[in-house]
Amino acid sequence: MQLVKVKNFPDRLYAERARQSLDMEGIPALIQSIDIGILGAGGVVGLPQGVDLLVPAEFEERARELLSDLFDGV
Repeated sequence: MQLVKVKNFPDRLYAERARQSLDMEGIPALIQSIDIGILGAGGVVGLPQGVDLLVPAEFEERARELLSDLFDGV
């Protein structure tokens, strides 16, 4: 399964919200980041490189549409 990055978020909190939104639409997603997770110190502050949200390639177009509608400007 090929994963593609559909959006980069400033922190894990935004990425988790986006992942949950995609999940509610039946789109599997994975968060990729060097932080230590939502419960650790790195989860609350912005990261210089951000947090990537990845989906399987076959869901890319629909995921981008949903994320654009929900997280435009983030």
